[in-house]
Amino acid sequence: MESRTKTSLEVPEVPHLRLEPLDTSELKRSDSNTSTVVGSAVDERWRQQSVSSTASDFTITLPPAIYTVAKQDNRGIDLEKQEQDIEDWTEIATQELAKKRHGSIFRNIRYRIMSMYRRLFTVIIIVNLVIALCLANMKMGSIDRIANACLGNLMAAVVIRQEHFINFLFRSFSSVPTRWPLWIRRHCAKIYALGGVHSGCALFAVIWLVWLTGSITKNYMTEHLVCTWTFALCWAILILLIMQTASAYPIFRAKFHNDFEMTHRFAGWASVILVWGLIVSLLRDLHPETPLGKVLLVTPAFWFLVIITMCIIYPWLHLRKLPVETEVLSSHACRIYVKDRSYVTPYPGSFIRLSSRPLFEWHSFAAIAEPGCRKGDYSVVVSKAGDWTSKVIANPPKEMWFRGLPTCGVLHVAKLFQKIVLIGTGSGIGPCLAVLKAREVEARVLWSTRSPRKTFGGAIVEDVLAADSKAVIYDTGKGPRPDIVKMAYSMYIDSEAEAVIIISNPKLTYEVVYGLESRGVPAFGAIWDS
Repeated sequence: MESRTKTSLEVPEVPHLRLEPLDTSELKRSDSNTSTVVGSAVDERWRQQSVSSTASDFTITLPPAIYTVAKQDNRGIDLEKQEQDIEDWTEIATQELAKKRHGSIFRNIRYRIMSMYRRLFTVIIIVNLVIALCLANMKMGSIDRIANACLGNLMAAVVIRQEHFINFLFRSFSSVPTRWPLWIRRHCAKIYALGGVHSGCALFAVIWLVWLTGSITKNYMTEHLVCTWTFALCWAILILLIMQTASAYPIFRAKFHNDFEMTHRFAGWASVILVWGLIVSLLRDLHPETPLGKVLLVTPAFWFLVIITMCIIYPWLHLRKLPVETEVLSSHACRIYVKDRSYVTPYPGSFIRLSSRPLFEWHSFAAIAEPGCRKGDYSVVVSKAGDWTSKVIANPPKEMWFRGLPTCGVLHVAKLFQKIVLIGTGSGIGPCLAVLKAREVEARVLWSTRSPRKTFGGAIVEDVLAADSKAVIYDTGKGPRPDIVKMAYSMYIDSEAEAVIIISNPKLTYEVVYGLESRGVPAFGAIWDS
């Protein structure tokens, strides 16, 4: 993008105001090889020749709005700043936003109400309703069949969150060749919405349990085929699962995330233990004349429970405490370096779980592997977002707990496309760096954050520029809030990219994904369902 150098300033006549012209003799004219950095720090030469207005009792300094950083080559960055005559950063966007497709009603149903997450959720609900109606109409709603349906849904909800299964799905769907039609690849990229299966199955597991509890209660009160132990266990499990379901409601989960996490963990463990007791007790009541072992082997609910138990135990078998090196980048962010040699190098777009109290809280961060690094070497970028992250930055740890394996996230789908636009806000640049360093896909970068060099350090900024010589980095502390949708759309059109992926907060992610998808642009972003 061509830059216009400003050689003079025109301002309204003001009494007692004296302007000192800016010496622009050393300013270079930017070209197509320059990277736009909005609101970055001013170099010393500009400080010495700043435009000043002096009155008898005050001094005004007018800073430039935008600078460009010229890239020398693939090995180094020329940090010399160049001024551009652009007051509003959205002027960089050369494309006007296209009109949104379809009518407002259909558009909102398709892209908001019926997102891929909710479509999967709806499919699970419909399948379960059909099964329930069939059992009810055929009068086959026996206690053991209802128990099988309940445990089957619970198993599906747990398996869909199992690390190996997630990685298998992501790597399978992301292996589609880039020469295939874009409409196929953009649908494959929606694999990150698999949380809809988890939510749907978990919800209907509770609904089946309500039916099971009603049947057991009726039997206990009338036919007396089930014992008091079975009756009590079923009600206890129902109470625990309702607590877990209520705590997972998005509003509660966002506001009380630590409470949600502990409820899910401890109530979940207690539920599984009680379900083992329920299955054994229930099968004894229903089949008193058959050996228990024989009954268990032919009961689907038993095998469902075995799989559930294995999936819950497995990640904790990989619990480990490792030494780490922490680089404090600023009072707002730090970078943690890990040597986890017993595990594979993280996939681009994968995340790991960190904790200082493994029983109570876990935090997921994108794993950034350096090209050519040794197996298991990676880093994570942590920014201040709550009590735990604040403590980590203020008191850099020397050891941390790790659990499970690196698990694929939304950015792993980037390899489905030949060229993408990556958007990150704040520490969202961390996950983007993992993809940029892997160089599996050509990418343009848009990064919006406050004081990028001061907050995240020069090394991260240079890594971004090394990956994309035209990267746009906007300092939100030195200008108005950017129009991310407009800028992303322009970068998408100008670079002839195939998709846009954003890593940001929920509100902006939903806004950008909707704003682009409603205009026909394949757009993807995290959905915060875990």
